[in-house]
Amino acid sequence: MTTIDDQTLSVDRAQVLRAAARIAPAHSDFMNQHRAWYALVATNLYYVRELLAQAAGEPVPDVVTSRKILDALGFPVFALGYRDLLDHGHPAHRE
Repeated sequence: MTTIDDQTLSVDRAQVLRAAARIAPAHSDFMNQHRAWYALVATNLYYVRELLAQAAGEPVPDVVTSRKILDALGFPVFALGYRDLLDHGHPAHRE
C-alpha cells in the first residue's frame, strides 16, 4: 500500500512490474498532449495513469499523485516536452 498526499492506493512495485508486462508501452504513433507523464519500467515507457490503474485494478488519482506514487515505488518518471512547453513552461505554472 502506498500513501501520497492523503491518497492511499493498494499497489506495490511487483504489481506495477506485472501490469507493465500486460499492457503496451507508450508509442510515438499514439503520442498525445494529455498523456504527458511517463514511467520507465525496465526498458519501456508507460503512461503513468494507465500503468497505475492496471497495477491497482481500480481507478487512480490525478496525474500528479499517480506520478508521485510511481516515484515512491522507485520508478523513474518523465514528462513530455513539446512546442510552447519547452519555450514557455506549462501554462498553469507561468504565473
